[in-house]
Amino acid sequence: MVQLLILSLIALVFTGCTKATSGSDPVIAIPEIQYYDAWVEFRDKGVRSEKQRKRIISDLEKRYNPRALKRREAKRIFPGLFDERDFPLNDAYLRKVGKTGAKVLIKSRWMNGVSVLATQDQLDRIKMLNCVRDVLDVHEKNLKRGDYRDPIYAQSSYFNGKKASDLPGYESNFYGLSASQNGQINLIRVHEEGWTGEGIVIAVLDTGFDLEHKAFNNPGHRIRVLKEWDLVNNDTVTSPEAGDPQDQHYHGTHSLGVMAAYSPQELVGSAYDATYILCKPEDVVEEYPLEERWFVSALEFAESNGADIATSSLVIYDHYSKDQMDGKTSLMAQGWNIATGNGMIGVQGAGNAGHDDNPETSHLETPADAIRVITVGAVDEFNEITLFSSDGPSADGRLKPEILGRGSGTYTVSASENELYLAAAGTSIATPLIAGGIACLVKAHPDWTVDEIRKNLSHTGSYYREYGVWDTTYVHGYGIPDFNAVLGKNKK
Repeated sequence: MVQLLILSLIALVFTGCTKATSGSDPVIAIPEIQYYDAWVEFRDKGVRSEKQRKRIISDLEKRYNPRALKRREAKRIFPGLFDERDFPLNDAYLRKVGKTGAKVLIKSRWMNGVSVLATQDQLDRIKMLNCVRDVLDVHEKNLKRGDYRDPIYAQSSYFNGKKASDLPGYESNFYGLSASQNGQINLIRVHEEGWTGEGIVIAVLDTGFDLEHKAFNNPGHRIRVLKEWDLVNNDTVTSPEAGDPQDQHYHGTHSLGVMAAYSPQELVGSAYDATYILCKPEDVVEEYPLEERWFVSALEFAESNGADIATSSLVIYDHYSKDQMDGKTSLMAQGWNIATGNGMIGVQGAGNAGHDDNPETSHLETPADAIRVITVGAVDEFNEITLFSSDGPSADGRLKPEILGRGSGTYTVSASENELYLAAAGTSIATPLIAGGIACLVKAHPDWTVDEIRKNLSHTGSYYREYGVWDTTYVHGYGIPDFNAVLGKNKK
């Protein structure tokens, strides 16, 4: 993906360019300038006294997003309302980095660092700063990018976009194509009781989003978007932009459609009245460690802007071994742990690496191993586990995935045709379906904590209802949840 940020630097980057000359003047080659993305980690926040610390906390209490503050007051598990992870980055440190000539991009309080765009010489000078602990995850910036990769879907083939009534499984009722997938988790009954996600903020972390589909623009019922952040290009536009890969927004649009679509008689999402925060921390062209930093930054952005729930199907490939899937090693898992510790509910796809019946082996992909996220596997329309759904356990023996959602033949909006619909497959499409249902529960039970949502949802699972225990092969978890049964539960 050609990042917009790079477009502003094109005048500085020439490959094989020469200076125009006259007569016999020699041709002078202008050297190419190579830029790098990198993460700069600071040694500390520059807080030198308890008085200074108390002043920062007092300021945070006054200025923090009121909705996020209220959630923290009710559901945070860490001591106090704020800790040093929440402290702002030190301005003097930021100035020192900027003086090297490097461009400061993404800032993260939780990770106490920034991403930069810099030359090798600038990176070397940053490393010498006494306020810098390390320069990490250096990524060579290329103007020529590879082809789009689609590692997240379980299947690259799904129905071509068609009219809703022309697709298999269509029902002539309010829900249309989504009647079966919402009904499978008994969510329609919840909607009928008036719990549709209204007033709940869901952050979606994905590849980008196109909001032009008619199901996002129903007259009088358009999708509500509170905030957007494209972390790849570091701007506030998550929809397709000049220079983006042509189909980079497909996955995110499909995920969003499962929750947010509202086109009666065609497709109605699982949280069609919710409000959304849209984040794009995924570069669809390349896989590199810096994406993990963007993911954590996106969670931080969502939490600080008052999200009640965050949902993601993004995973990091080929960077961690299976014995590191312990819920605390990967940066993405660490980010989830901070977010859920602050009372924000996390919903994460298990991955599409398949499963077996051996409880000693695991096909889990991080950050699905995070401690308190609700990890989602996939079933088909017949309530059977799909072949691709990843199994656990986590490296430290915890149950993953916990619950299952429709992840085969799951209907959503087309990302290329604004009047059409399609069916997609993967735990990445099951996950937003479940996240939308959880939004309805949060509205009905606003005092339930992360752990109470996890427990009450899991204990209505089909496997648990049938056998009285969760699946010890770590494939089915607790099974398919019954959202209407959770709705009627008392706080425990």
